[in-house]
Amino acid sequence: MDYPKVKVCLDTSEDNLIDELYTPCLKWAERFDRGVGYFTTGWLTYNVAGLSDFASRGGKMRLITSPILSTEDTDAIIGAENQDGSAFLRLEAALLENVEILKQEMEADIINTFSWMLYDGIIDMRFAIPCEKLEEGDFHDKFGIFYKGNDALSFSGSINDSKHGFQNYESIKVFKTWAGTQEYVDADTARFEKIWNRKDRNLKMFTIPQAVKNKIFELRSPDRPYSLPAGSSKWVHQDIAVKTFLEKEHGILAMATGTGKTVTAMKIINKLFDSGEIRRVVITMYGNDLLDQWAIQIRENYKNKQINYHYASQKMMKDFVMHPDDSVLILSRDARNLSKLLDLFDRLPGDYRNDTLFVFDEVHGAGSNTFVENLSGRLSPYRYRLGLSATPEREYDEAGNDFLLNEIGEVIFEFTLQDAIQKGILCEFNYIPLPYVLSDEEKLKKRKIIAAFNAKKESGEPVDEKDMFTQLALVNKTAVNKLEEFESLISQRPELLQKCIIFVQTMEYGAKLQEILVRYSDKYHTYYADDEKINLENFAAGKIDCLLTCKKVSEGIDISSVTNIILFSSDRSRLVTTQRIGRALRLDKNNPEKKAIADIIPLVFNQMIAFVQSAEVERFADRFYANPDSQYLTVVASPQDQAVVVYEGIDFFDSYQREHKGDEK
Repeated sequence: MDYPKVKVCLDTSEDNLIDELYTPCLKWAERFDRGVGYFTTGWLTYNVAGLSDFASRGGKMRLITSPILSTEDTDAIIGAENQDGSAFLRLEAALLENVEILKQEMEADIINTFSWMLYDGIIDMRFAIPCEKLEEGDFHDKFGIFYKGNDALSFSGSINDSKHGFQNYESIKVFKTWAGTQEYVDADTARFEKIWNRKDRNLKMFTIPQAVKNKIFELRSPDRPYSLPAGSSKWVHQDIAVKTFLEKEHGILAMATGTGKTVTAMKIINKLFDSGEIRRVVITMYGNDLLDQWAIQIRENYKNKQINYHYASQKMMKDFVMHPDDSVLILSRDARNLSKLLDLFDRLPGDYRNDTLFVFDEVHGAGSNTFVENLSGRLSPYRYRLGLSATPEREYDEAGNDFLLNEIGEVIFEFTLQDAIQKGILCEFNYIPLPYVLSDEEKLKKRKIIAAFNAKKESGEPVDEKDMFTQLALVNKTAVNKLEEFESLISQRPELLQKCIIFVQTMEYGAKLQEILVRYSDKYHTYYADDEKINLENFAAGKIDCLLTCKKVSEGIDISSVTNIILFSSDRSRLVTTQRIGRALRLDKNNPEKKAIADIIPLVFNQMIAFVQSAEVERFADRFYANPDSQYLTVVASPQDQAVVVYEGIDFFDSYQREHKGDEK
């Protein structure tokens, strides 16, 4: 391999760091990690040539830096609690000011390059703010690592990534895996990963808020100032995910619905089978529909393997164990099934722990209590463990998340909905919130729920706030006034019922909705737990326009022709909501101009209303939901600038509701 020729020590007095370090390394490397106290786009002025070549070969740069903040902002962010959205909002506001400065001061072509690289995911930034014992200091480190294959070059020194940094007297030391300094490179790599993955307790880490990204994206010109490698604009993320897993050997791929988790997993399986690293694969997930979908994919792609099924009426686990080489087992995700399989492996001769790949699709489900109780410590000894999910984190379940981390591994690759839309893999979507109010009967019901909870608490009975919140949420999820708002919308836009999935909380609520649907469509059908699978297949084939369901198609089912999603029951869990919206975002090869519409009837926590397209509402909603004393709270947000204003008290709530009911903005 041709390595970059870089001296072990460079300084700005005698050497040209651009020509002698950055340019040759960027033209050699596949990835670049940089931790630096001060970064400006002025650095791009000197490195635009090397970065353009880097981008054209599919290179990726991860950057940890310190945001430009006032002392007041820094103190507020450090002082905020982790669950408090105020730190994020404070950072967002400060960064938006920095974008305006950037727009005024930087050259247009450099701004354009930076904006496009951020948009294409070539540059991924996170901000580090010292806290705890380093609270009085700054993130002042300056080091970087260039990677290609199994080789790497790291450097550390005093120079910042700015124009002024190259004008100071600065020096750096360079370490190379191929030149006897592997341990220094490994130390730099480990340090970067620790910081990037939020494992350093003395640093608070923040990603770039989406509002700031959107503002930066607006600075782009119509034409990308560099070329991308053929095919990289869409599916290169799969190859990066494959490479990452093969290096780590276990971990979770957090990939948005519709971006090819199954295809990526099969690429990993192919690589491991072809190299002789594995002799068998166990693929496990929950739900017969998803198991059937995997079975079809495996049969089509592994005709030379022995394929066994252990779900529904098929019980072939023993066949798999009897003939375990060059074989695949598709297994229903059940703690008893996996325990039984692991027991069999333990009793058999052979190196099962090193030559078996476990694939956990929709891996968040593997953090359930039964898995924690029965499988802790039993999966981690296996060398290859792959988790797949659009939303791997289990909300409000620390024990489940710890189990996934210890037994499957951490998230080693992430490809979000935003990434997928930017790459043209998923279509954009419009978000239409429909405001509603609770009926007097529903308000009374909620008051009784709270009163009953308080009475039990005062009497000394054991109570669980989660139970109360669940009951309160159910009132909202089955609110009768949503039906009136829904019919008002559908009467004006009946086309929304075409290629549409409607999610409701209960079958009883769905029956009320059917009384409305029958007036506007004769091509709808329910798909509840006892309904036949043919209904889902007919919907996917276009024989049914509208599917009414509770939860069953939230996970894993590939229906690319879905255009509209209507959520009567907007789950507080981002996991479920993301999966439901993801159903509509898959591109349809028969409709290349597709643009999905997600008609969200939002969950109103007590008496909060929001006419908004801003992601900030979710953060305010969570805080409001957790505080039953906040009986009247109105959140008003602007879709244009995502500014959020909060008003407390019943007087403003009532007047605003009367004045703006039905206001699309």
